[in-house]
Amino acid sequence: MTIKRTALADVHEKLGGAMVDFFGFYLPTHYTSINEEHLTVRENVGVFDVSHMGNFRIFGDTATDTVDHILTQDIRGMRMKQLKYTHFLNEEGMIVDDMIISRLDENHYFAVPNASKIDLDWEHFNRYRKEGTVMENLSDYYSILAVQGPKAETLMKRVTTHECGMKFFNCDYMHFRDLDRTFLVWRSGYTGEDGFELMIPNENAHEVWDSLFRHGEDLGLKPIGLGARDTLRLEKALLLSGQDFDFNHTSLETNVAWVVKWDHDFVGKDVLLKQKEEGIPRRFVAFHLKERGIPRTGMEIFKDGEKVGEVTSGTMVPGKKIGMGLGYVKWGLHEYGSTFDVKVRNRMIPAEVINPRA
Repeated sequence: MTIKRTALADVHEKLGGAMVDFFGFYLPTHYTSINEEHLTVRENVGVFDVSHMGNFRIFGDTATDTVDHILTQDIRGMRMKQLKYTHFLNEEGMIVDDMIISRLDENHYFAVPNASKIDLDWEHFNRYRKEGTVMENLSDYYSILAVQGPKAETLMKRVTTHECGMKFFNCDYMHFRDLDRTFLVWRSGYTGEDGFELMIPNENAHEVWDSLFRHGEDLGLKPIGLGARDTLRLEKALLLSGQDFDFNHTSLETNVAWVVKWDHDFVGKDVLLKQKEEGIPRRFVAFHLKERGIPRTGMEIFKDGEKVGEVTSGTMVPGKKIGMGLGYVKWGLHEYGSTFDVKVRNRMIPAEVINPRA
């Protein structure tokens, strides 16, 4: 299979990015080190090329009916220019994928699916598309730049003529000074920090990248690779599609069960209602190891000698020297402060469930 080069692939190469095949896309894991880049985003501001993510435009007289039926979130209640994080399920109630969707007008939506599932998600949306809904898969035509960190707003005010005062999980069209062009910008991100995601046509990606660095040098702006994107999202317990959930998990078992709104009909709702009534068997948690070690995907979790769960993601948190993991545990062990043991290289290491937002 041919690896897809994003519009900025040559820039990453010139900057010395460690390039890899990431779900069929040629992208950098890091430029300097994952630790350094992680801390840059936490302390200053960084920019990611996340052009591997998909772009779906959904519009037409029945567009709201279509997305409201497919997605677990309450779409009808969305304000104009609001974003929502949502899941969509198969008919067995299992998560197909998660995504963020924006409402640009009454019957006009722009959604960003995960790179590894663009084709699958497109097929799923078409399966349940109602007559009168028009959908465009623009994934090959747009680049997405994620500007993330506590100084992100300062940078965006310099680069655009927009006040950039919109609340998190809202969007607007912003005029970029250096290009004299207007693009859709979301106030969102996948790092747990404040930030913006810029939806840029491929032909303008270089100019926007250059503009960001021209205005962000004194803010400590650095390019950030996918390695730090993973440790940043893991530190805040943000789910990774295909790793922290797959076709064997329901939304009620995750740490974002709030994405399920019961006041509308959606694909898989009947299964979730049954699970809610009968009892949820497991729950997704974030935990810290209480002794030295690094939890990794697939490691087993025990309580009093009984296997009670499994690790889905893990890392040594940059700047903290703490082994942190995500995973599913038996219901009842998911409360903050609950303890169990993680089997790391044949050694049982005690762990405690934590609030990643605290």
